[in-house]
Amino acid sequence: MVFTDTENLIQAMLEQQIIPGADYTFIHHGRLVHEVTTGYSSVVPIKRRLAQGEYFDVASLTKVMGTVPLTLWLEQQGRINLEAPVSQYLPQIKDARVTLRHLLTHTSGAKAWIDQRDELNASELREAIYNNLTFGADFNQKVVYNDYNFLLLGFIIERVLHMPVQVAIQKYVLQPWGLEASSFTPDPHQAIPTQVRNGILTKGQVHDPKAASLGLHAGSAGLFSTKHDVVKFTLKMLANENELLDETTMRQFEGNQTTNSKLLRSWGWAFVTRKPHQVLLRHSGFTGTFILLDRLTQNGLVFLSNRVHPQPNLEFLEYRQKIYQTFAKEDF
Repeated sequence: MVFTDTENLIQAMLEQQIIPGADYTFIHHGRLVHEVTTGYSSVVPIKRRLAQGEYFDVASLTKVMGTVPLTLWLEQQGRINLEAPVSQYLPQIKDARVTLRHLLTHTSGAKAWIDQRDELNASELREAIYNNLTFGADFNQKVVYNDYNFLLLGFIIERVLHMPVQVAIQKYVLQPWGLEASSFTPDPHQAIPTQVRNGILTKGQVHDPKAASLGLHAGSAGLFSTKHDVVKFTLKMLANENELLDETTMRQFEGNQTTNSKLLRSWGWAFVTRKPHQVLLRHSGFTGTFILLDRLTQNGLVFLSNRVHPQPNLEFLEYRQKIYQTFAKEDF
């Protein structure tokens, strides 16, 4: 197997019980070469082996699997303009400097402090975001990953399509791409449990608190999916074009999409490496999921785990970074 060192890191996480289980697939030059389902889906209240086809809360992979392709498709259709100010679509946002491009590349500098945020319902949280969101000194000076960028993109999509953003993602992205096992409303019996909160094991309910409050109106998290579907999505991203995005748009993922040449970010995705022979993109989800893909070499890794079960494990973050760097060095 080509990616031996990368897999050794995954196995080390399992042996050290940093994650209870893992569902992952390696893609080598466009072919699926190694698929593994191993470990446990839950360790409390009882241990249960992880089985193929189970649903993971993919958390922020929702951004790149749903909101990014839908936003770019709307731009292709002429329904939105990525260079337009956000205020053109959301008059509640007063800072005319901030464009849709800034949101997509996490260069808006968005930040907000919302008291008792997790206790608000969808309409209250949306209003609180509008009232408390600011774009400070980091505007177009730093890439600062922030959910608020994609919550605003979701609100814009809703204004344009006149439907909740998660309904729009299901209709215009997941269905055309044949991601039939991806859903914002999974059967809890098929879902991997996440965190234990107040003595209750969360299963089939979104882990992210803002997405939980916003429900169908969250463009930042909320999607549940299987490894099969995430792999299918990754192959769509490796293709020259697909049912949604034309070749010109797909090529843009390989380039820096920020307006500040000192910064580096693709459409939603971050770069692990960006060289003439290798452009490795990454995106992760808080729950323990991530995707690596390189459109030049046609290599990729889909990794799903529930590192927040029964409580979040910070060691996972160190291993994840090692996996990114190791994968980049193993084959190109």
